Amino acid sequence: MLASSTNILLPDATLIVEVVVFLGLLWILARFVYPPLVRAIDQRQQRIAQSLRDAEDAEHRLAAVHEDVERMLEEARAQSRDIVARAHREASLEADEVRARAREEAAAFTEQARAEIAAERDRALRELRSQFGALVVAAAAKVLGEAVDQRAHRALIERSLESLENLR
Repeated sequence: MLASSTNILLPDATLIVEVVVFLGLLWILARFVYPPLVRAIDQRQQRIAQSLRDAEDAEHRLAAVHEDVERMLEEARAQSRDIVARAHREASLEADEVRARAREEAAAFTEQARAEIAAERDRALRELRSQFGALVVAAAAKVLGEAVDQRAHRALIERSLESLENLR
């Protein structure tokens, strides 16, 4: 009997108990442990999948925002170039206007100076004629020794002025 009880291949009572315990444990695990564990794993997989979708969406939104920022920057650069060009044109136009005004003012000042010079020359010539006429009358009176009447005085002055103008 000893030989039969030591044979591993022959079933005995402990094997049947072990199989029953194993099957009972398997049923308890399948009934109470595996369903919540499977639900938790499924929920975690769903959260991971949702997180991946959210990450992809965020990446797409980030790319779109990046494109918008680049577009806005390019528009801002274009606007700044336009503003600089416009300011340059306006400054150039204003400089041209200032130069034109300065030329006009210089021309007006030159014309006014010429008119003043001509007026002063005419005044000086009139004064010189009157003084010259008085000198001629005084010299003629001394040379002639007598006073010259008004008409003769005027004729003498006219002749003297003509002779002076001929000398020029």
